[in-house]
Amino acid sequence: MTPSLDKHNLVKIQKLIEKKALESLRPASLDPGSLKALGLDAAYSRRYGGVAAAVLVDHTGTPLEQAVALGEPPIPYIPGLLAFREAPLLYTALQQIHGQYDVVFVDGHGISHPRHTGIATHIGLALAKPTIGVAKKRLYGVEKPLHTRCEKKPCTEALLVDPATGDELAAIIRVPTGSRIYVSPGAYITLEQAVEVTTRLLRGRHPLPAPTYHADKLSKRIARALDRGALTPAMLKQKGLTAFTQ
Repeated sequence: MTPSLDKHNLVKIQKLIEKKALESLRPASLDPGSLKALGLDAAYSRRYGGVAAAVLVDHTGTPLEQAVALGEPPIPYIPGLLAFREAPLLYTALQQIHGQYDVVFVDGHGISHPRHTGIATHIGLALAKPTIGVAKKRLYGVEKPLHTRCEKKPCTEALLVDPATGDELAAIIRVPTGSRIYVSPGAYITLEQAVEVTTRLLRGRHPLPAPTYHADKLSKRIARALDRGALTPAMLKQKGLTAFTQ
């Protein structure tokens, strides 16, 4: 790890943007009937490093456009610092999407993070777009169960609360498959809106909202195909799908 990417320096950067991140959490102007959402997810190839996928979907969750980026992650995985590992590659992928989008879904946390600056927050601030983090595991916060029965899935069954301030950071949603996801605002959106938009885009028996579901499937499919030799970076480039980080 180079000095500029030293863990302590990266934590300092997050502390510097924490206030801006929290101040950005305000209601977004979103029309559910015409909403277009971008999903971002990263997987890893043994041969080619990181594989980032960006998938644009409409308000029904139907994919409209997709793009992939390949590149070697600049740092190893460090809890709380995922943004510095994956955000550059995700950003490279999303830059290839030509269609307009209203909200961005990121595989990872938003403000449900020790410094309220998860990967969804980093990307949201960089894009100045409403951004939602959807994670499969808890990173930070104390679970506060809701005293309501989860009669029909998807439903919110608990909240994640900041142990230091008592502020609500994320909602824990039980999805139709029975698993749980952690939904938090990244930037430029409220927790209530993040939950509403996520719930609308949880389609069928999918374990994730449509944008990240399709991005997750695409990134993993490409990574596996690269490892098998069924795809090469040159083949992906010929298809017009792929960009490369430096």
